[in-house]
Amino acid sequence: MIIFGWRVVFFTLTRGIFHCPGCGGDRDYRRRQGRNFFTLFFIPVIPLTKAGGEFVECDTCHGRWNPAVLDVPTTAQLAQMPAMLLRMAIAQVLRSGDYTNAAARSRAVAVVRQAGEPGYDESALNADLGRPFDEVRVEMGRAASALAPEARESILRAAAEIALVDGPLTVSEEETLSAVGADLELTRVQVTGVVSMARQESGH
Repeated sequence: MIIFGWRVVFFTLTRGIFHCPGCGGDRDYRRRQGRNFFTLFFIPVIPLTKAGGEFVECDTCHGRWNPAVLDVPTTAQLAQMPAMLLRMAIAQVLRSGDYTNAAARSRAVAVVRQAGEPGYDESALNADLGRPFDEVRVEMGRAASALAPEARESILRAAAEIALVDGPLTVSEEETLSAVGADLELTRVQVTGVVSMARQESGH
């Protein structure tokens, strides 16, 4: 007697750490996808169509979530986020002006180190300067909402102060600061106020 049928088999696509809504903390996860199989004697033999969409499964509580849950930053990512956003903001503003200015570059490296990245150096700055503009803007926009407005204003102010190291802001630097402020989800009024304070502090 031949016994055959159909069965859904789940495959793990990727693994990682995420903030689990069920556990309320950082947990290991598996991103999974189901697939229908033709079975013979209850053994999956022939893969058929996909069964449903991808989902994220927590290894601890086994809750299943939409893959969009991976966009929520983990605790470790939140701790690194201010320094990461600062790096991107500074690089954007630096390359809109004279990014070869030694004083501005030195100040940029020092500021990022103080923000929590003691290993940041000239080579890391060059790598940041070489990143595609559009890619950086998308990443900043995705991460900014996780920080308080005061933290985002502080990042913009640091970028503005570095841009002012070599003299008054150029038109290009002002436009970049406005774009960075928008990516940090700051209003025009907030951006204007932050840049004005940086100008007053620098004497420009």
